[in-house]
Amino acid sequence: MNLPAPILVAAINARHSHASLGARCLLANLGELRPQAELAEFTIQQSASEIAEAIAARQPRILGLGVYIWNAARVAELLPLLRRLSPETKIVLGGPEITAATPSADVLIFGEGDLAFAALCRDLLAGRPTEPILRPPPPALAEIQLPYDEYTDEDLAHRLLYVESSRGCAMRCDYCVSANDESVRFFPLPALFAAFDKLLARGARQFKFCDRSFNLDVPRAVEILAFFRERLQRFPGLFLHFEMLPDRFPAELREALAAFPPRSLQLEIGLQSFNPAVLDTIHRPQNLERAAENLRFLRERTHAWLHTDLIAGLPGETPESFAAGFDRLFALGPHEIQLGILKKLPGAPLARHDDVFAMRYAPAPPYEVRATRDWPADQLVRTARAAHWWDAIVNSQRFIPAAPLIWQNAPSAFGAFLELADWLGARFPREHGVPLADLVAAHFDFLTQIRGVAPAAAADALLRGYRHAGARDVPPALAPHAPADLPAPTRGLPKPLRRQFLRWTWEETSRQGCFHGGPDLH
Repeated sequence: MNLPAPILVAAINARHSHASLGARCLLANLGELRPQAELAEFTIQQSASEIAEAIAARQPRILGLGVYIWNAARVAELLPLLRRLSPETKIVLGGPEITAATPSADVLIFGEGDLAFAALCRDLLAGRPTEPILRPPPPALAEIQLPYDEYTDEDLAHRLLYVESSRGCAMRCDYCVSANDESVRFFPLPALFAAFDKLLARGARQFKFCDRSFNLDVPRAVEILAFFRERLQRFPGLFLHFEMLPDRFPAELREALAAFPPRSLQLEIGLQSFNPAVLDTIHRPQNLERAAENLRFLRERTHAWLHTDLIAGLPGETPESFAAGFDRLFALGPHEIQLGILKKLPGAPLARHDDVFAMRYAPAPPYEVRATRDWPADQLVRTARAAHWWDAIVNSQRFIPAAPLIWQNAPSAFGAFLELADWLGARFPREHGVPLADLVAAHFDFLTQIRGVAPAAAADALLRGYRHAGARDVPPALAPHAPADLPAPTRGLPKPLRRQFLRWTWEETSRQGCFHGGPDLH
């Protein structure tokens, strides 16, 4: 009979396709205690009682758990249940949101816990006294064990593979907890490349880098890109994701990025705002003209998929300046625009603006802004609704053929989409759980009744996206206008690759890109 492991490292992820890098870092650095430890991963879709029962069934002496903005509420529900079900378990929490669950924890680790958690486990198992709060210094990255052997073959086949080549951030943006980082530190490249080669040999094909500013050290970034570019032919299907500073693309980095073929590279580029005064207020120095020129280069001269970010509700931003910034970014033609709502993360220096800009936030995670001096509450609600529907309609890639019909001939792309979001908000009081066929029908009504699109053209565009995303039926609202030559539904795609497949195929069949053209409707 196998006895339960005394150490359980748990993770509560946003979704099943995510695999916790932090949890695996803890496991990899346990040293001689590694055989006495297990990993358990859950999702926020599971109830607190289900998670508590699963953990208690393992009877761990020590539980290590990371608390983040996406799981803080679930952790707060979970810990009192664990206290009742497994009272002897020592609960150790880490992560940026640990203050949300402090009363129910035995030990809190503030900062990087790779080595501190291992030392704590040795003390707890030996019965030695421990402090309730630990603040270890950042470990030297050359001294910690890389976590990539902790990924299973199942992880490599079905989940996102998170990796990192550095820790810390050079920026000091007020809304980010990384504003408190002392410096950017780098993992030694030889060890990193050896680990990546091992992952490739095991079948890994997707690498999502967690570095907050991958292109801070340009020669190093170019070297990492060269490593993967040299392996593209040996490992077909290789796909890389990097987060890049928007105004830092010198010639050697441009050349390195331009060498990658289609379907191999995604760049996440956080603009956050096109308002210089707002960027100055939040201590985010950024050359907007250079950033715009870099985006044009990347869009026109590389095959990279461009994921860009804007944040609504920043101090000093107005609905009008945000809309103007969105339209400016939209005109540059990125493949994806992520609309985020400002969040007041614990520990971030954003609170310095609360009084001057009358910032008001939700009291519970994710602590989203509710109103500011310059952005009334009702307008923020409207913007948040638009952000949700933009993600569901445009970023999902399911409606790409119909998307240009939303804003055609409109003076503002953002203003046009706000109209659609208002229309959908009136139709669906609850944003989540709307059946796709119902969303398609509402979208059809908007295009035909508000935008004046011919029913046949609207139905054709919507059905192409609907079927391309894998649906086999024809929504009843579109049936009278369905074309005779319906495209066959896309089938058999692995979940981690399905959205990427939709992205690339729409890009390859479009006339002017996803936002501005879409596939030929005729």
